[in-house]
Amino acid sequence: MWPLAAALAVLVACGGGESGQQDTLNVPDSADSAAQAERMRKTRNIFYNIPSPMETAALLKKAGAEYDKDILNDVKNVDRYTAASKQALNLGIYGADLSYASVNNQTQESMFYTSCAKKLADRLGVSNAFNDTTLERMEANMNDRDSLLSIISETYWNVDAYLKENERDNISALMIAGGWVEGLYIATQVARTKDTPELRSRIAEQRLSLDDLLGLMDTYTGTDEALNGAKADLKALAELFGPAPAAGAPAEVTQENGVAVIGGGEPAAALTDDQLKAITEKTATIRNAYIN
Repeated sequence: MWPLAAALAVLVACGGGESGQQDTLNVPDSADSAAQAERMRKTRNIFYNIPSPMETAALLKKAGAEYDKDILNDVKNVDRYTAASKQALNLGIYGADLSYASVNNQTQESMFYTSCAKKLADRLGVSNAFNDTTLERMEANMNDRDSLLSIISETYWNVDAYLKENERDNISALMIAGGWVEGLYIATQVARTKDTPELRSRIAEQRLSLDDLLGLMDTYTGTDEALNGAKADLKALAELFGPAPAAGAPAEVTQENGVAVIGGGEPAAALTDDQLKAITEKTATIRNAYIN
């Protein structure tokens, strides 16, 4: 078991100094509360349809994806992210990496990514949703994989809810976009060496959640450069996936180690070799721009 002191030591090792000059994301005009409330109402259902990083990681595990730590974002990069937009995107990315490591029983790697996610959460001012109590719960359950997975999933949505409640839902949108892109990046990188029909099908099914994610991003019509950039990235990926399949059988929802996993409906989604290659390359380009 990792003592808390060791976890805190990792926090220090996971990047040296405090963040430097930070940009700020444009915050919606609080005076326009009616419009804000309406957008919240419209997007609430969309959020429910976007898989959390834990759900994506569980899907990859179920599809036979093998753990490869070399494809994850380096924990040493955490201090590069001084801009709020980068911090939000990489909070999602480190959250996805944490989920992937935890689903694959990588205890030490999980602690590294927990520390990085905590550091970015602190810098974004969401410490109330991801605090020392959360770290203590993780430490206490480090040998109980099911409980650990449940805590990670709960923490992710707590951060998301905290951001939205404090009218920082644009930061939440970037966090979710970063986590989704990282999940797709992991899947496509694994498929380069282990291209199984089930894994390819899981990748193809991401077209459905991408549609929901685009629906969320389209609710932001301002001039925020980071949000508009992420929106353009997602639309470029959607073009490579092709048209979204018509609504058919409802997605299957199962429980994997206490985490709700949204599976695809029927028939199984598919991608051509050329599509998979193009999606793999484009996802890597987008993801590398987010982490560098």
